[in-house]
Amino acid sequence: MSVTIVPVGLLQPLVPGGSTVLSDAAGKTVSEVLAELQIDSDLVAMVLVNSRQVPKDTVLSDGDTVKLIPFVGGGRR
Repeated sequence: MSVTIVPVGLLQPLVPGGSTVLSDAAGKTVSEVLAELQIDSDLVAMVLVNSRQVPKDTVLSDGDTVKLIPFVGGGRR
């Protein structure tokens, strides 16, 4: 029962190897997985599970691919 976590952009350094497969994430919410990975939930602007946007309280299933999209900053001050 595995779930693949794929961080994008500024979130990549927070996950060893740029992405990871978690064998025990099925049945947990996205928020629970973020907490286990020690990723601040406030840094994640959007979550895609199997290419569909979902809320962070979505329960993950075996074989899911979770893409974590960060907020984009920049511009003039």
